[in-house]
Amino acid sequence: MYLKSEALDDEDDISSEKAKEDLIESCLEATPPNVERLRQMCVLPRGILTNRLRKKVWPAILGVTEEDLSQAQPTDEELRTHRDYNIVELDVQRLLKRYPPDLSEEERLNLETSLKRIIMRTIFGTNYHYYQGFHDIAITIHLVLVDEDLSVAVLKRLCQSHFHVFMMPTLVETSEMLQFIYPLIDRCDPDLHDFLLRSNIGTMFALPWLITWYGHNIQENVPYNLVVRLCDLFIATDQHMPIYLGAAIVASLTDQIFAQPEDQAEVHGFLNRCLNTSMAWETLINEALDLYLQYPPASIASEAATYR
Repeated sequence: MYLKSEALDDEDDISSEKAKEDLIESCLEATPPNVERLRQMCVLPRGILTNRLRKKVWPAILGVTEEDLSQAQPTDEELRTHRDYNIVELDVQRLLKRYPPDLSEEERLNLETSLKRIIMRTIFGTNYHYYQGFHDIAITIHLVLVDEDLSVAVLKRLCQSHFHVFMMPTLVETSEMLQFIYPLIDRCDPDLHDFLLRSNIGTMFALPWLITWYGHNIQENVPYNLVVRLCDLFIATDQHMPIYLGAAIVASLTDQIFAQPEDQAEVHGFLNRCLNTSMAWETLINEALDLYLQYPPASIASEAATYR
């Protein structure tokens, strides 16, 4: 996995968006595509820049093949027999705030139908259990990729590499991953760590950040262009990276958190509404990468397990 400690080649110029676009295109045109350099572009400031490029870069990084795109697909009737179909249908209907604002009623209904089919095709025939929040991931991916087959192929790859923990029958494994946030906050600010423990807020404040890649907050506190930029980062890095970003976010809010009463409801409520567009997101991403370099998951796993 590329992180920022690996320098660009001397001849690489990404000082402008055009220069970075040209470098990304050259990585895509290589035979085979230069996946490690594409990961590097995802991590660096501004990520992949445009959805036009993301349509090519995300599948390349995830190793999507022509075979993935040509597999036989279940029929809509078969998809309706899946145990999770009804909850998927309800969740998709709740996604109105995530749809582009200029859609006609017919276009909105077509997008709903497409999104339901994409989610169901992703989990059909697997042991994955749909979780509420996966629809936030799916619409983010599909609004970028547009093509149903490509969206399904990318989501299937992401389920293998990043989301399988969240698709277990219970939340046990997800809760264990959330526990990594406390050792990281302790490394950033021990006093803040102790304050949060005394406030007894647990880890659930970070659950939507982790399982929706911050997409749950879209159009409320986090704009679409930021959510897809975060997807660049998360697709290119370890499945724990949303937690590292969460720790960086919490540490950046130390003064505001200390201004809250040492009370579970107050502190939890503040963290639930803390994300906003005025935050220095590229700085926070940089700090999350620093945390990962200093304290990779394996180095804090045993400590994280004590926060049960």
